Amino acid sequence: MIWGEISYNGTAFLTKVNRHLNEAGYINIVENGAIPSANFWIQDDGAPCHRSRLVAEWKAKNNLRCLSWPPQSPYLNPIENVWRDVKLGLKQLRPRNL
Repeated sequence: MIWGEISYNGTAFLTKVNRHLNEAGYINIVENGAIPSANFWIQDDGAPCHRSRLVAEWKAKNNLRCLSWPPQSPYLNPIENVWRDVKLGLKQLRPRNL
């Protein structure tokens, strides 16, 4: 699994996740990847590791501004457009391994 970060200015970090992403892993990714990169709003989906009490408390403690994720709205998910570009770019590179 890949965790990605995008913004109005383009892409930022891609993080390979080796196992199932839990609360601590999600906090670690955001803390070490997203937070140092910019002053921004976070929008994440409804995954359990994004919505846990621990993560909500951590976001509040760190004053992260969050946009709500509209339920059942795949059309408002901007990352889908980025993944399309990534896939097209990878096809051109013809990678032979991960």
